[in-house]
Amino acid sequence: MIELKTARKIDAATAPELDKQLKQYLAEGEKELIVNMEDTIYISSVGLRVFVSVQKKIRAAKEGSMVLRHVSPQIMEIFEVTGFSSVLNFEE
Repeated sequence: MIELKTARKIDAATAPELDKQLKQYLAEGEKELIVNMEDTIYISSVGLRVFVSVQKKIRAAKEGSMVLRHVSPQIMEIFEVTGFSSVLNFEE
């Protein structure tokens, strides 16, 4: 299990690095990803796509999991409005 803390803003500038890190962990054989979002106050559509892309990769491999932890109410609302809250896993 590996825990990764996200940036304050997940946008076009920071999302590519997040995507690279998460996919690298999977490529290295990591099965359980914990994404700590306690500092994140903003997420763009590019950031949302990172999480959905990684989740699809995990499901395609039919093993492993990714959990988004400490998601603020404002960010959770974005996941809910976009419908991604039903695709991703969350934990307090």
